[in-house]
Amino acid sequence: MPFYLPTKNVGAGAPEVEDGLAIVRFDDIFERKVDQFITESDRYGKTDDGFRLELQFTLVDKDFAVLYQEEGDPIVLRNAKAIKHAGNGGYATGEKSNFYGYFSAMLTAPELAAWEAATPEDPWDGSAVQGRYFNVKISHSKGGWPQVEDVIGPAKRTAAKKTKAELKAEAAALLAAAEESE
Repeated sequence: MPFYLPTKNVGAGAPEVEDGLAIVRFDDIFERKVDQFITESDRYGKTDDGFRLELQFTLVDKDFAVLYQEEGDPIVLRNAKAIKHAGNGGYATGEKSNFYGYFSAMLTAPELAAWEAATPEDPWDGSAVQGRYFNVKISHSKGGWPQVEDVIGPAKRTAAKKTKAELKAEAAALLAAAEESE
């Protein structure tokens, strides 16, 4: 009697996204534990509990419309630089940390000051950042997955450029309106 094994479950694979500049929408920040990162002593002699903060972004086009994979799912990206647990119950957030690097580009000056002044007893609510659009630098992981290397700053909508024919039609309409009013 034949014994058939189930076929290998193959994911959709990495979405096709080019390295370089792009626009993303910031969606969420969450904590994730990665067992393979757990170690008693890293290269600096510190323990690593495997916890990381991950920033989640959705790739959008120049008009801020969400871009989708062939399978119909939005293209979701995560931060490339690790935001590690500091070992003191929190995360490294000093000016040289990856966290500070990302968030100093994502927050307005008053928001950054409020975040820096926050305490465990009086935390800062960063929910206003969700849904904002940012210019970012995209790179790829060793496994070929696109990721947000750096947040450059807020993205602004650009006005659609008009064609020469549209500009001529507008000019003709303005001239006609001016002649009628005389």
